[in-house]
Amino acid sequence: MTQHSQIDTLSRRSALKGFVTIAGAAVTLPALGSLAACSSAPTSLDGLMPLVRGIADRIIPQTDTPGAVAAGVPDYVAAVFDAHFTADQQSDFAGGLEAIAAFAKDEGVTSFESADADKMDAALAKLAAGEGSGSANAAWSELRDMVIFGFYTSEEATQELSYEEIPGRYEACLPLSEVGRAWLDRGV
Repeated sequence: MTQHSQIDTLSRRSALKGFVTIAGAAVTLPALGSLAACSSAPTSLDGLMPLVRGIADRIIPQTDTPGAVAAGVPDYVAAVFDAHFTADQQSDFAGGLEAIAAFAKDEGVTSFESADADKMDAALAKLAAGEGSGSANAAWSELRDMVIFGFYTSEEATQELSYEEIPGRYEACLPLSEVGRAWLDRGV
């Protein structure tokens, strides 16, 4: 009887070791497989930053208030790209920016830092109308959204929009000449 219980115990131990090994492999192997993608060098926006700065400057140019470049929006775009995009998203976005550069070049814009503003605006209007390639249009849309969000959540946006943290009395209809600028009526 003693020998029989030892055999059952060994069998249970062997079975438990087998189950643990299989469960460990099931958890570990997919994780190890995903690490293979980590070995490649991450995509960088360094070579595309003049393009990002040029487009940001055309989306929200400097007027009597700071524009997107003065607000640091290109750095915000680069930070979002580095910290929050997956490797696939980085690759797609960088490829889309390169497609925008190629599209702009076809439209006569060789450099977004020194090109004529009217030519840049015409090329960007065509992108906004969906006339570029799929990747260029997707990158344009994503970049435009990041520039607008980055600017209007910056401190410089407070110089463009009038803002009172605790407003006074409510007046439903005022002429714009009385208030001077559009108002941001709630925090972002």
